[in-house]
Amino acid sequence: MAILSLETTNFRNLSGKTNLLEAIFVVCLGRSQRGAADLVLLNSGAEHYRLSGEVESGGRRVKLAVAYQKGGRKKVTLDGSLVRAAELYEHNSIVAAGPEDSQVLSGPPSGRRLFVDLYLSQLSRTYLADLSDYQRALVQKNAALRNELDPSPFDPLLVQYGTRIMLERAEFLSALTVKAVTGYAAITGGEELLVEYQPKVPFESGKADAAGVASAFRAALEKMEQRERAAQTSLVGPHRDEIGFIICGLPARTHGSQGQWRAAAVALKLAVYELIREKRGEAPVLLLDEIFAELDNERAERLMERFGGAGQIFLTTAGEPPDSLLHKARRFRLVGGEVREE
Repeated sequence: MAILSLETTNFRNLSGKTNLLEAIFVVCLGRSQRGAADLVLLNSGAEHYRLSGEVESGGRRVKLAVAYQKGGRKKVTLDGSLVRAAELYEHNSIVAAGPEDSQVLSGPPSGRRLFVDLYLSQLSRTYLADLSDYQRALVQKNAALRNELDPSPFDPLLVQYGTRIMLERAEFLSALTVKAVTGYAAITGGEELLVEYQPKVPFESGKADAAGVASAFRAALEKMEQRERAAQTSLVGPHRDEIGFIICGLPARTHGSQGQWRAAAVALKLAVYELIREKRGEAPVLLLDEIFAELDNERAERLMERFGGAGQIFLTTAGEPPDSLLHKARRFRLVGGEVREE
């Protein structure tokens, strides 16, 4: 896949290179890779933003546009026709890596779930649909709990969609782990990384079937029924899942260094990149924002070796990029919100 053109109107303040990469991501998938709300993506004082561009994927060129009106809904068009934002995932694939990815290792569980949801949705159409249906049922159940109404009618829906979500997450993380472990060891010179799926509804990954996970989910809901009513919110399900990262035998969140977090985050994104390329038969666009931040020279050199065979890459840096990355590259400078080719 490749980005052929991009036009922006009122999208953040494009004097920042990170914002430019975010605009590319949003026009491809209709959402920010950082989980930012559309209201936050508006330029200061603006009432709407619009992004448009042309991309080539699967040998086909299409024109995309994503527009958001303050206080309204987001509109997505594909070759001029209105489509659901979810359809962008069927046409486009993109992976973004930047300094904020350290939060996947060191931040709250919500960031780790966002990471899984964003990239697993590019690999599985059914996962994205199940996730949307699950979240809709979850909102309805939580509304019932807050209003002290019977929430039980929504539990079968949570079990139906949640079971499939958890099984797909388990399969995805298992495949991701194999590649991430190898990548992290290559970047760090042999350090060990382990990735553990820790579902809120416990089951043994690799040996679970849909019936067993669904049964465990129903049992957990029954056990937590009174606590949920007291808390007025849903306490059981994949919206409470966690992913554990272990570096050199210790929990990364509490014992990892900035350099280890950064190296592990990049290894995870490169692993995702490889999975998407294998599954879709086409290299996704790769956005790399200051990926050498907090990496020493040795780790940076090892990281550069991992770029072999990549497709279209957008690399941003405040300093001078390594000479080895400039081979056959076009170079641009962002000055005062204007992009100029050098």
